[in-house]
Amino acid sequence: MNRIKKMSTVAMICMLPMLIYYPYEAIGWQLELSFLDPGKWTRNDSWVHPDAEIALKTRIVFFLIWFVPTLLGTAAYATGLSMLWLLHRGVVFDARIAQRLRLMGLLITASASLSLVAGAISPMIRSWHNPDGPLPLRFWYNSGNLGMVFCGLAFFFLGLVMREAIRIARENEEFV
Repeated sequence: MNRIKKMSTVAMICMLPMLIYYPYEAIGWQLELSFLDPGKWTRNDSWVHPDAEIALKTRIVFFLIWFVPTLLGTAAYATGLSMLWLLHRGVVFDARIAQRLRLMGLLITASASLSLVAGAISPMIRSWHNPDGPLPLRFWYNSGNLGMVFCGLAFFFLGLVMREAIRIARENEEFV
């Protein structure tokens, strides 16, 4: 048990900076592109015509489409941190751990999936105001995001297996 407490402490120390850095980095580029540097939208971009006038509503839509996966990813980090805190306190084979594993898995899967969707519609949104019209949807494949979808599903299923194991163990204790 002492080993689990030490490992969870090390993991929390590693995860805490990511809980801050991940949203800072993600929201930083979203804010810069959407609002803080309006010229960046059309400067050196193959999707946007240099003379296009980008409406504020378009910038807001773009920001929100990328903000949702960031928010879900940050919630996944926070859920993981809360699970590590339980492990640090000595809570190991408990329904709360299984529940956090499932939730973290769903959040990771949703964040990575929505990032893939956001990437697919980004060229269309950014090119809405082109004189020739917007670009079509495109398939945007990122192996990192796809890998995170599968990792999230693995956490989710691990949480389901743990919940079922806890239920069976409690049934067996009651039977004996």
